[in-house]
Amino acid sequence: MEIVPIDYFGVHVEVPFPAPLGFAQAHLEAFGAALCDAAKGIGLRPDQVRLKRWDDLFGYELNAQFFGENGTLTRTADRIKLGVRSARTAADWNIIRDTLLRFYRLLDFDPKSVTTLSAHAHGGFPSIEERDAYLQRFSYSPMISRPAALGYVQILDWEKDIRVLIEQSNVLPIGVFITCDTQFVNAQDWETFLPTLPTLMDNSANLFDLGFEPLRERV
Repeated sequence: MEIVPIDYFGVHVEVPFPAPLGFAQAHLEAFGAALCDAAKGIGLRPDQVRLKRWDDLFGYELNAQFFGENGTLTRTADRIKLGVRSARTAADWNIIRDTLLRFYRLLDFDPKSVTTLSAHAHGGFPSIEERDAYLQRFSYSPMISRPAALGYVQILDWEKDIRVLIEQSNVLPIGVFITCDTQFVNAQDWETFLPTLPTLMDNSANLFDLGFEPLRERV
């Protein structure tokens, strides 16, 4: 088992609505105000929320950027997306977890609806040689110049398959990029469910003989 530190990580969630919501039905003015609520929303500033509208029915897009543009939220007629990238420490994860918790409480999705989750990380090896030796385990031909691992895995207490990709990082010269894509229904106890997401990613990578060090307290 190779154990690497996590240098950068991020989370992206996407939830399609059961049916498209027209502009009037979406109540975007109230939704934007709720996003700016420091107690119940995400605590955004009004200048971080923007709305584009080009049709009176479904032609609209609400966008928000936060966390120094590393956080994004996009709402359209048929879906809503929330993503945070470039996090680095345990404190960053606590902020992401709290943001996700506020997001799910605010939206109050139909419990039959489904979230598509994508979690990713860049982890550095001690050297290029050790990184390349690890990835070489997944090569089946000398003609493959940059081997990678790809597979669908199942882990305990998770109903859906998890798609795992491990390849050479384009951010860290001696690192790998790991992404885990899966789904879950929006009928969770969010306070207990969301803190398990790092464990989900670690358990998925373990099946490829890769593990993560605990998140750093500071950089």
